[in-house]
Amino acid sequence: MKNIFLVDVDDTILDFHGVSADAFRAACLENGVAWSEELQRQYWVFNVSLWEALERKELTREELMRERFVRFFQKLGLHDADGYAVNRSYIAYISNHPRYLPGAEDFLRKLSQAGRIFFVTNGTEDIQKSRFDIVGLWEKAENTFISQRIGYDKPAKAYTAYVFSHIPDFRREQAVWIGDSLSADMRAAWEAEVTGIWFNPQGKANTSGVQPDYEASSFEEILEILGKFTQNP
Repeated sequence: MKNIFLVDVDDTILDFHGVSADAFRAACLENGVAWSEELQRQYWVFNVSLWEALERKELTREELMRERFVRFFQKLGLHDADGYAVNRSYIAYISNHPRYLPGAEDFLRKLSQAGRIFFVTNGTEDIQKSRFDIVGLWEKAENTFISQRIGYDKPAKAYTAYVFSHIPDFRREQAVWIGDSLSADMRAAWEAEVTGIWFNPQGKANTSGVQPDYEASSFEEILEILGKFTQNP
Protein backbone atom coordinates (compact mmCIF):
# COMPACT_ATOMS: atom_id res chain seq x y z
CA MET A 1 0.00 0.00 0.00
CA LYS A 2 1.26 3.46 -0.90
CA ASN A 3 0.36 6.06 1.72
CA ILE A 4 3.38 8.36 2.02
CA PHE A 5 3.24 11.10 -0.61
CA LEU A 6 6.29 13.24 -1.34
CA VAL A 7 4.85 16.15 -3.31
CA ASP A 8 6.78 18.84 -5.16
CA VAL A 9 5.37 22.38 -4.89
CA ASP A 10 6.32 24.65 -7.79
CA ASP A 11 4.47 23.77 -11.00
CA THR A 12 3.04 20.73 -9.26
CA ILE A 13 0.82 22.47 -6.70
CA LEU A 14 1.53 26.19 -7.12
CA ASP A 15 1.57 27.91 -10.51
CA PHE A 16 5.17 29.06 -10.45
CA HIS A 17 5.49 29.26 -14.23
CA GLY A 18 2.52 31.60 -14.59
CA VAL A 19 3.43 33.79 -11.63
CA SER A 20 7.05 33.93 -12.77
CA ALA A 21 5.94 35.23 -16.15
CA ASP A 22 3.85 37.92 -14.47
CA ALA A 23 6.74 38.77 -12.15
CA PHE A 24 9.27 39.08 -14.97
CA ARG A 25 7.03 41.42 -16.95
CA ALA A 26 6.28 43.56 -13.89
CA ALA A 27 9.96 43.71 -12.87
CA CYS A 28 11.04 44.76 -16.37
CA LEU A 29 8.42 47.49 -16.63
CA GLU A 30 9.21 48.74 -13.12
CA ASN A 31 12.91 49.08 -13.94
CA GLY A 32 12.79 50.49 -17.46
CA VAL A 33 13.58 47.28 -19.37
CA ALA A 34 11.73 46.83 -22.65
CA TRP A 35 9.64 43.71 -22.06
CA SER A 36 8.54 41.45 -24.94
CA GLU A 37 7.22 37.93 -25.28
CA GLU A 38 10.52 36.92 -26.89
CA LEU A 39 12.51 38.34 -23.98
CA GLN A 40 10.18 36.43 -21.66
CA ARG A 41 10.81 33.19 -23.55
CA GLN A 42 14.57 33.69 -23.52
CA TYR A 43 14.56 34.37 -19.79
CA TRP A 44 12.54 31.25 -19.04
CA VAL A 45 14.97 29.04 -20.96
CA PHE A 46 17.92 30.74 -19.25
CA ASN A 47 16.39 30.44 -15.78
CA VAL A 48 15.66 26.72 -16.22
CA SER A 49 19.27 26.20 -17.28
CA LEU A 50 20.47 27.90 -14.08
CA TRP A 51 18.30 25.69 -11.85
CA GLU A 52 19.56 22.61 -13.67
CA ALA A 53 23.13 23.85 -13.12
CA LEU A 54 22.29 24.24 -9.42
CA GLU A 55 21.09 20.64 -9.30
CA ARG A 56 24.42 19.62 -10.84
CA LYS A 57 26.24 21.77 -8.24
CA GLU A 58 27.79 23.97 -10.93
CA LEU A 59 26.77 27.12 -9.07
CA THR A 60 25.45 27.97 -5.62
CA ARG A 61 21.93 28.97 -4.70
CA GLU A 62 23.26 32.32 -3.53
CA GLU A 63 24.86 32.95 -6.94
CA LEU A 64 21.66 31.99 -8.74
CA MET A 65 19.42 34.15 -6.59
CA ARG A 66 21.77 37.15 -6.69
CA GLU A 67 23.06 37.13 -10.25
CA ARG A 68 20.54 35.44 -12.55
CA PHE A 69 19.27 38.66 -14.13
CA VAL A 70 22.75 40.18 -14.25
CA ARG A 71 23.98 37.14 -16.17
CA PHE A 72 20.88 37.08 -18.35
CA PHE A 73 21.15 40.71 -19.44
CA GLN A 74 24.90 40.37 -19.97
CA LYS A 75 24.29 37.36 -22.22
CA LEU A 76 21.89 39.42 -24.34
CA GLY A 77 24.16 42.47 -24.38
CA LEU A 78 21.64 44.62 -22.49
CA HIS A 79 24.30 46.51 -20.56
CA ASP A 80 21.97 49.35 -19.48
CA ALA A 81 19.61 46.97 -17.66
CA ASP A 82 20.08 46.84 -13.88
CA GLY A 83 19.92 43.13 -13.20
CA TYR A 84 20.10 43.55 -9.44
CA ALA A 85 17.14 45.95 -9.38
CA VAL A 86 15.09 43.68 -11.66
CA ASN A 87 15.92 40.76 -9.37
CA ARG A 88 14.66 42.62 -6.30
CA SER A 89 11.39 43.49 -8.02
CA TYR A 90 11.00 39.97 -9.36
CA ILE A 91 11.52 38.31 -5.97
CA ALA A 92 9.11 40.72 -4.29
CA TYR A 93 6.40 39.87 -6.84
CA ILE A 94 7.00 36.11 -6.64
CA SER A 95 6.86 36.23 -2.84
CA ASN A 96 3.57 38.09 -2.69
CA HIS A 97 1.49 36.73 -5.58
CA PRO A 98 1.34 32.92 -5.27
CA ARG A 99 -1.57 30.99 -6.70
CA TYR A 100 -2.62 27.35 -6.92
CA LEU A 101 -2.73 25.46 -10.17
CA PRO A 102 -6.36 24.80 -11.14
CA GLY A 103 -7.61 21.78 -9.20
CA ALA A 104 -4.57 21.58 -6.91
CA GLU A 105 -6.43 22.27 -3.66
CA ASP A 106 -9.01 19.58 -4.39
CA PHE A 107 -6.20 17.21 -5.35
CA LEU A 108 -4.46 17.77 -2.00
CA ARG A 109 -7.73 17.23 -0.16
CA LYS A 110 -8.27 13.88 -1.89
CA LEU A 111 -4.62 12.92 -1.47
CA SER A 112 -4.82 13.57 2.28
CA GLN A 113 -7.66 11.06 2.50
CA ALA A 114 -5.37 8.39 1.03
CA GLY A 115 -2.31 8.98 3.20
CA ARG A 116 0.28 11.41 4.55
CA ILE A 117 1.52 14.37 2.51
CA PHE A 118 5.03 15.82 2.72
CA PHE A 119 6.12 18.73 0.54
CA VAL A 120 9.56 18.48 -1.04
CA THR A 121 10.77 21.73 -2.60
CA ASN A 122 13.96 23.28 -3.94
CA GLY A 123 12.62 26.71 -3.13
CA THR A 124 14.35 29.44 -1.16
CA GLU A 125 13.18 29.49 2.45
CA ASP A 126 12.11 33.15 2.79
CA ILE A 127 10.25 33.13 -0.52
CA GLN A 128 8.53 29.82 0.18
CA LYS A 129 7.51 30.94 3.67
CA SER A 130 5.78 34.02 2.28
CA ARG A 131 4.03 32.08 -0.47
CA PHE A 132 2.97 29.23 1.82
CA ASP A 133 1.59 31.74 4.35
CA ILE A 134 -0.46 33.56 1.73
CA VAL A 135 -2.13 30.49 0.22
CA GLY A 136 -2.33 28.48 3.47
CA LEU A 137 -0.16 25.64 2.24
CA TRP A 138 1.57 24.68 5.50
CA GLU A 139 -1.48 22.96 6.97
CA LYS A 140 -2.00 20.83 3.87
CA ALA A 141 1.03 18.62 4.64
CA GLU A 142 2.44 16.84 7.66
CA ASN A 143 5.83 18.47 7.04
CA THR A 144 7.63 20.57 4.43
CA PHE A 145 11.24 20.00 3.41
CA ILE A 146 12.77 23.15 1.90
CA SER A 147 16.16 22.52 0.33
CA GLN A 148 17.77 25.76 1.51
CA ARG A 149 16.87 24.95 5.11
CA ILE A 150 18.27 21.43 4.77
CA GLY A 151 21.43 22.48 2.96
CA TYR A 152 21.00 20.22 -0.08
CA ASP A 153 18.94 20.48 -3.26
CA LYS A 154 16.92 17.81 -5.03
CA PRO A 155 18.01 15.37 -6.42
CA ALA A 156 21.03 15.14 -4.08
CA LYS A 157 21.08 11.89 -2.15
CA ALA A 158 21.78 13.87 1.01
CA TYR A 159 18.49 15.76 0.52
CA THR A 160 16.57 12.55 0.01
CA ALA A 161 18.24 10.87 2.99
CA TYR A 162 17.31 13.83 5.20
CA VAL A 163 13.68 13.69 4.09
CA PHE A 164 13.39 9.96 4.65
CA SER A 165 15.02 10.15 8.09
CA HIS A 166 12.66 12.93 9.23
CA ILE A 167 9.41 11.18 8.29
CA PRO A 168 8.13 9.14 11.23
CA ASP A 169 7.59 5.46 10.40
CA PHE A 170 8.93 5.97 6.88
CA ARG A 171 8.81 2.90 4.65
CA ARG A 172 10.37 3.20 1.20
CA GLU A 173 7.89 0.72 -0.28
CA GLN A 174 4.98 2.88 0.93
CA ALA A 175 6.27 6.11 -0.63
CA VAL A 176 5.33 7.84 -3.88
CA TRP A 177 7.20 10.91 -5.20
CA ILE A 178 5.04 13.28 -7.26
CA GLY A 179 6.55 16.16 -9.20
CA ASP A 180 6.91 17.95 -12.53
CA SER A 181 10.71 17.93 -12.75
CA LEU A 182 12.51 14.99 -14.32
CA SER A 183 15.93 16.28 -13.29
CA ALA A 184 14.97 16.96 -9.66
CA ASP A 185 11.90 14.99 -8.54
CA MET A 186 11.97 11.96 -10.79
CA ARG A 187 15.74 11.56 -10.60
CA ALA A 188 15.55 11.71 -6.80
CA ALA A 189 12.79 9.09 -6.80
CA TRP A 190 14.63 6.90 -9.30
CA GLU A 191 17.91 6.96 -7.38
CA ALA A 192 16.13 6.32 -4.08
CA GLU A 193 14.14 3.42 -5.58
CA VAL A 194 10.87 5.10 -4.69
CA THR A 195 7.84 5.02 -6.98
CA GLY A 196 7.75 8.21 -9.03
CA ILE A 197 4.84 9.89 -10.82
CA TRP A 198 5.90 12.52 -13.32
CA PHE A 199 3.29 15.29 -13.47
CA ASN A 200 3.41 16.39 -17.10
CA PRO A 201 0.28 18.35 -18.07
CA GLN A 202 2.08 20.07 -20.98
CA GLY A 203 3.02 16.75 -22.57
CA LYS A 204 6.75 17.48 -22.63
CA ALA A 205 9.08 14.97 -24.23
CA ASN A 206 11.34 13.03 -21.90
CA THR A 207 14.93 13.28 -23.15
CA SER A 208 16.50 13.18 -19.70
CA GLY A 209 17.44 9.51 -19.48
CA VAL A 210 15.36 9.28 -16.28
CA GLN A 211 12.48 6.83 -16.53
CA PRO A 212 9.70 7.60 -14.07
CA ASP A 213 7.46 4.75 -13.06
CA TYR A 214 4.36 6.63 -14.19
CA GLU A 215 3.43 9.75 -16.12
CA ALA A 216 0.26 11.76 -15.50
CA SER A 217 -1.19 14.66 -17.46
CA SER A 218 -3.67 15.73 -14.77
CA PHE A 219 -4.40 15.49 -11.07
CA GLU A 220 -7.22 13.08 -11.88
CA GLU A 221 -4.75 10.79 -13.62
CA ILE A 222 -2.41 10.89 -10.61
CA LEU A 223 -5.30 9.79 -8.40
CA GLU A 224 -6.17 7.01 -10.83
CA ILE A 225 -2.58 5.74 -10.68
CA LEU A 226 -2.60 5.89 -6.89
CA GLY A 227 -5.83 3.94 -6.94
CA LYS A 228 -3.73 0.92 -7.86
CA PHE A 229 -1.92 1.18 -4.54
CA THR A 230 -4.34 2.78 -2.07
CA GLN A 231 -7.65 1.79 -0.63
CA ASN A 232 -9.13 5.31 -0.85
CA PRO A 233 -7.56 7.23 -3.76
